[in-house]
Amino acid sequence: MQLKNQEQEVYFDRQTVTLVEVAKFLKNAKDYVGDNCRLAQWLRAIDTLNREADFSEFANDPVFKLLQNEVKLCNFSSRYLMTVDMSDFDRAVAEYSTKMDIAKKMLENKEPLQKIVSYTGLPEAKIRNLK
Repeated sequence: MQLKNQEQEVYFDRQTVTLVEVAKFLKNAKDYVGDNCRLAQWLRAIDTLNREADFSEFANDPVFKLLQNEVKLCNFSSRYLMTVDMSDFDRAVAEYSTKMDIAKKMLENKEPLQKIVSYTGLPEAKIRNLK
């Protein structure tokens, strides 16, 4: 999922959050014992890491080895998560606001629309609405 404004424009395109309910998959794990599709492997690997169980089943796969090396198991408080999420949101809003300010100044200086789009990354329609 990505943070979007009321016009469904992405605020911060460098971050995407994917939520996976591993517990729902594992609830019926016996039905997926022979399932070796990549998604099933990922869910089993994530569950193994979450339980801090033996990861040797995944040790020969370079992607899962990288996952194991990169993962840091921590207990996050809801306050910490809100702080992190809000700081990303605040940063995205500030970046968007800065782009809008730049676009306004460029319009005041009679810069061509395509140049403003190129410099700010804003959609043409958004820039036209600033006039």
